[in-house]
Amino acid sequence: MSKYTKITTCADDSDGMDIEPGHKTTKYVVDEKIGQGGYGAVYRVHPDPSDGKEYAMKVEQKIERREHSKLNMEMHILKLMSSQPSEKSHFTKIIDRTKKENFFMIVMTLVGESLAELKRERSPAIFSLRTGLGVALQTMECIQELHKVGFIHRDIKPGNFAIGLPPKTHLIYILDFGIARKFTNDNNVIKGPRCQVEAFFCDLDLNDY
Repeated sequence: MSKYTKITTCADDSDGMDIEPGHKTTKYVVDEKIGQGGYGAVYRVHPDPSDGKEYAMKVEQKIERREHSKLNMEMHILKLMSSQPSEKSHFTKIIDRTKKENFFMIVMTLVGESLAELKRERSPAIFSLRTGLGVALQTMECIQELHKVGFIHRDIKPGNFAIGLPPKTHLIYILDFGIARKFTNDNNVIKGPRCQVEAFFCDLDLNDY
């Protein structure tokens, strides 16, 4: 049974960005918001009726003028990686997907704290040599697996890696594929460079890592 005494259905005209705890979207009840970005939000949810499990629900607003859907790219990559054994995979699993009038959403494996959060909690804010080497190895494995299917992430940072929940706290997951792009063609040959690209600058805070 839900820990909320009253479950309210999410309004059909909601944009999905500020769903209150206790509100239900299709068959999932929101427990809390755990993240938000430029085009969407992430919530911790549980199914109704409850089976004791919790998931992450990622929501993206429907915006007509946007050329690429970040959520569609996320689903495409996670589907590609779904054939890997779950006990070893560095990628979350898609549990469900659906849409409302003003937003799309996917439900996926819930993970633990990001590497950025884990590092901030330490004093001093550095990993031990042993932990650092283990983190480096697993994050490189994450990137390698993504490259094997012909995609580059394009937003590699500590905040986009997270540890699993018990009993998988030893496993690191790679997250957020919204701006990932395919770098090989149908013949698995690397594509040529684009003629024009938009300039981006690295966050200065990343120098601390």
